[in-house]
Amino acid sequence: MRTLIGLLSVLTGSFLAIIGLLGAMGSALTLKLLPGRGVEEIAKLPERAARSAKSKYGAPRVVVRGTVAAGPDGPYRAPLSESECVWFLATQTVSVNGRRATVDRYAPAPFALQDAAGNRVLIGPECPALEQIAPSFRETRAASHPWFDESPKLAGSAAGEAAPKIDVFEFVLTEGSDLLAAGDLTQTADGTPALAGEVTLSAGGDAAASGDPARRRLPRDVAMAVAGIALCVMGAVILSYVDEDDFAPDRNVRPGFVTPQ
Repeated sequence: MRTLIGLLSVLTGSFLAIIGLLGAMGSALTLKLLPGRGVEEIAKLPERAARSAKSKYGAPRVVVRGTVAAGPDGPYRAPLSESECVWFLATQTVSVNGRRATVDRYAPAPFALQDAAGNRVLIGPECPALEQIAPSFRETRAASHPWFDESPKLAGSAAGEAAPKIDVFEFVLTEGSDLLAAGDLTQTADGTPALAGEVTLSAGGDAAASGDPARRRLPRDVAMAVAGIALCVMGAVILSYVDEDDFAPDRNVRPGFVTPQ
């Protein structure tokens, strides 16, 4: 019985150790080779922005999470839903046979993300990629919405072709909501950190907002590897107390003790 327990401990421990070590190595390499995946602390952005301004490799892409706050010119009144917000995107889109045209209008100035200590980073205002953010206004129209100063036009439309329907959307951010933002880290003239470029916004309820999956997996994989190694050691200790007399056919021989010669 002792032999069986020892062998099972060694085999199970070896399996857990191998799976845990492989997982930990994969997570560590992912975090090392793909920088910018982890959620950055807003308080550390000014120092990093100052360093990157002197770098020859350009602005690094970072991910931050915080509470939405008004920027230098906010808050605003959303143009379509007329709701109060700190940022908005109003868009008109037409699509026919794979051809697509869009007119986007953003809030005129950036909004801010801040942490619990009040540290801030400016975002946008141009944020073309939105994830898990529901529209505050939605409408399908035969003609352009009167608020827009331009209507979407499809290139190559034939004369006399029926005008396609126009899909109108509005997205807003309200003060106090939880948000994840990814973009190129820069800084304003007064040294305030800011995210620009192809900025992506994700609602706080998005799975990505809880941080980098590789970073979350790493402690679990390390713990699994440590548990596996511990099981291997325990199994080896148990097996060390097993001798050949454990398998002796003589029932008068007590297992675990060496027969005197």
